Amino acid sequence: MKGKRRIPGIAALLSFLTPGLGQLYNGQIVKGICFFVASFLIPILLLLAGLQFQFYGLVAILIFVVCLWLFIILEAFFTSRRKKEIVLKGYNKWYVYLLIILLILGTYMIPKGFIANISGKVLRYRAFKLPTRSMDPTLTVGDRLIADSRYYKKNELQRGDVVIVQPPQNPAKLFIKRVIVFEGEKIEIKNKQVYVNDEAIAESYKVHNDINSDVATRDNFGPALVPSDHCFVLGDNRDQSMDSRYWGSVPLLNIKGKPLYLYWAKDKKRIGTRIQ
Repeated sequence: MKGKRRIPGIAALLSFLTPGLGQLYNGQIVKGICFFVASFLIPILLLLAGLQFQFYGLVAILIFVVCLWLFIILEAFFTSRRKKEIVLKGYNKWYVYLLIILLILGTYMIPKGFIANISGKVLRYRAFKLPTRSMDPTLTVGDRLIADSRYYKKNELQRGDVVIVQPPQNPAKLFIKRVIVFEGEKIEIKNKQVYVNDEAIAESYKVHNDINSDVATRDNFGPALVPSDHCFVLGDNRDQSMDSRYWGSVPLLNIKGKPLYLYWAKDKKRIGTRIQ
């Protein structure tokens, strides 16, 4: 049977669009399937190993994925140049390639809520982007971070921890705040100063942008006792934060994870810094 010439550029383009599809175009169905599976399975295994919980681990994963992707593209290109002609099989049709590409693109249409649920239960980590200034100067608008959704399954909550919290009256949202007071402790705020069990606490991380101390609730709160299995959380930017001063104490079950590090920030020097 007469062979059909392969075009290297098309082979490379197909593997660019879907890893392994260029190998399928070159008549290498087994290699194409192996490359396709590897392009998805290997990154997942690296994530399950927990490398992404360190900034440079995440960088290593990204570099590996890009290198693997480039290898698959180049392998398709040079194999096409070397083979030049192949005996066409039933799957060597343009509409088969198009269908495969559409099926892969279709996976990106899966609802974000489902993806978030899978990543939270299987991969543990979630990415967040800061939309407000409520955590200035620790975190600021536009900061992007990685959080461990299962951190407190194995670690004890500590005073001063920055956490992902679900406000009791708005469970559809997740905020980032700092744990200040635990169950059984008394919280009181007098003219912006926080007192725990009648003792003033030092907070090097907090800021106040408004010198006016006459705002009820915001600058003066309590005294109040934190209920059992609850904690009291505040934003570091005390004059521009919605937190336990307005919601009340937060159930410990509403603590949904711990931010780990910044993977992107406007100030590039902050990229990779751990969140404390």
